Amino acid sequence: MFLELLERRLLFRPRPLCDATPADLGLDYETTLIDTADGRSLLCWYIPGHRPTDLTWLWFGGVGANLSLRVGEFAAVREHTGGNILAFDYGGFGLSEGRPSVRNTAIDARAALAQLHRRYDVSPESVHYLGVSMGAAVAIRLAAETRSPRGLALVAPFASLRDMARMFYPAWTLGGWLVGQRFDSVAYIGRIGCPLLILHGTDDTLVPVSQGRALYDAAAPPKQFAELDGAGHLDIGDHPGFWRALCDWTDGLATPAGV
Repeated sequence: MFLELLERRLLFRPRPLCDATPADLGLDYETTLIDTADGRSLLCWYIPGHRPTDLTWLWFGGVGANLSLRVGEFAAVREHTGGNILAFDYGGFGLSEGRPSVRNTAIDARAALAQLHRRYDVSPESVHYLGVSMGAAVAIRLAAETRSPRGLALVAPFASLRDMARMFYPAWTLGGWLVGQRFDSVAYIGRIGCPLLILHGTDDTLVPVSQGRALYDAAAPPKQFAELDGAGHLDIGDHPGFWRALCDWTDGLATPAGV
């Protein structure tokens, strides 16, 4: 019970559902429900790109909010990259069933990837994962398990939950010891088997840029690190270098080798 409370304190802060949808920003979208392997139902949105494209993002959100509070983020990704987006709420977030936990996020991620293939005929090998903050840890684990994404983009990721606990809750977690191997992304990152992009702000006080650097150092090539001067944790998408780095990276993945 204590470890469940600790997980919720460190990671999961789902907010009550609000009424915003992509349609509020003039975006077409489809709502579906995803069935998980353990019998739960997750809310999912599919937002088509603004032009015909093979670029499809599987979106992994962070610690709080729910889909309805991330509409602006989806619109920005679609505007700048042109890609399709499949986004889902983890169990316990929004209308998704279940309780949030590290274990359940892994189950939820597998179900979302299967939905892309089953309903939208997107092969796992052509999907680009986009993990934000805590969602980066979920994306890394799925990429390590499947070794199938076309590319993995991480926004303000942490290297391990133990590191974060040691920094912010050293007394509660006995210096991070109680956290164990939960979200040990640095242990998974070397097994992803796909191109990697990490975007991190130098002024991030929630997840220091050193955490992103630690992940980058542990990853195998091909990899890129975009250090965004002056960007924090919540405003990183407002930095002009963010979209330039992300779009240059996706354009590079779309270009055949040797061209």
